[in-house]
Amino acid sequence: MNNIINKKRIILLATLILMSCSTTPKNDSNDKNKPKVPTIKNAEVKTIWIPDKIEGNKFEEGHYVHIIDKQATWGKE
Repeated sequence: MNNIINKKRIILLATLILMSCSTTPKNDSNDKNKPKVPTIKNAEVKTIWIPDKIEGNKFEEGHYVHIIDKQATWGKE
């Protein structure tokens, strides 16, 4: 009985070792040849609430308007 349990433990251990080795990332020699890309700072967006508006027989429900205040820019590294 103990012999069967020991064999199962060995098989489980071997399986775990093989699975961990197969998922280990490999270093790609091409990574060194890739150009370095600078970071990008996010654009700044301003959000404005436009309240309900009634003009004659027309009703415009309140809503948000999003305006790009500053475009995205290159960041410092």
